Amino acid sequence: MDIEPPPKPIREAGALYPERRLFGVLVMLGGAAVLCVTDAAGKWALQGAPLMEMNFFRGVVAVAILVPLLWRSEGAAGWRTRRPWPHVGRSVLLVAVNYGWFLALEVMHLADAAAIAMCAPLFMTLLSVPLLKEHVGWRRMIAVGIGFSGMLLIVQPGTDVFRWISLLPIFAAFGYALYMVTNRVLSGTESMTTLTLFPQLAILAVSAATLPFLWVTPTWPILAAMLLAGAAAGLGHLALTIAFRYAPASLLAPLDYTALVWATFYGWALFGVLPGPLVVTGMALIVGSGLFIIWRADVGDRKASEG
Repeated sequence: MDIEPPPKPIREAGALYPERRLFGVLVMLGGAAVLCVTDAAGKWALQGAPLMEMNFFRGVVAVAILVPLLWRSEGAAGWRTRRPWPHVGRSVLLVAVNYGWFLALEVMHLADAAAIAMCAPLFMTLLSVPLLKEHVGWRRMIAVGIGFSGMLLIVQPGTDVFRWISLLPIFAAFGYALYMVTNRVLSGTESMTTLTLFPQLAILAVSAATLPFLWVTPTWPILAAMLLAGAAAGLGHLALTIAFRYAPASLLAPLDYTALVWATFYGWALFGVLPGPLVVTGMALIVGSGLFIIWRADVGDRKASEG
C-alpha cells in the first residue's frame, strides 16, 4: 500500500483546466494500475527476499524518483518544517503501516488484501468527526456500516477460514486513514516535500538499519521485482499528482476503486488465484459504500459553496 497525499490545490485544478479533465481521468486510471504493480511485484519478491530487503530496494528507487520531482517543485525551502514532531509521529505510523501491509501480502491473496485496504475511506469518514470536527450525516454512517460488513465477509471472523494475519490489512487501512487525516491537518503549514518524502525516508532508514542482519543475496528475477516495485511506487505517485492537477477530486476519487480490478488480475496472472463468491460480495459492499460516501461528501461541498 503506497501512500501519497494529493497535491494542492485539488478542486481548483479542475476549474482551471476543464478541457483536460479527460486527461486527468486517464492518468488516474493509469496511476491506479501502476500502483497495484507495487503490491504485486512486492508480493512476488517476498518469495525470495526478506521484507526489510524488499523495502530497502523498493524505497531506494521510489525516493530516487520522488526527490528530483519535489526538488523541482519546491526546492530547498520544501525541506523546512515548522512542526517536526507531528512528522516523526506520521513517519513511525507509515513505517508500521508499510510493514504490516507487506507482511499481510506475503501470506494473503492480493485481491483479498486490496479489498480490505479499500476500507480506508470508511475509517477516514469516522476519524474526520473527532479529529477534523466535521459533520457526518446518518446516511454516510449507514454506508460506513455496510462497508464494514463487506470487510467482515472477506475476513470471516469466527470461521475456519479466518486467519489472524488478515487483521493486518485492517490495521493498514486504519493507519492509512489516520495518515491522510493528519495530512489534512498539516497541509496548511507544511510542504509537499515534508508530507510526502519524510515518511518514505523513514521506511528507507529502518530498512537500511536492519538490512545487514537479514541480508539474503537475491536472484536476478527477485532483484528485478524489488526494483520494479520501487519504480511503480514512484511513477504511480507521479501519475496521481498529475491527475489531481487536471481534474477535481470528486471525479477522480471513485476511480481509485479500479485498483481492485487490477489486484484481481495480477493475483490471477502471477499467483493463479481468483477471489471467491464471499470475497466478491464483500468487495461490492465496500466499493458501493465508498462511492456513496464520496458522492454524499461532494453533495455536501456543493451545498456549502452555494450557501
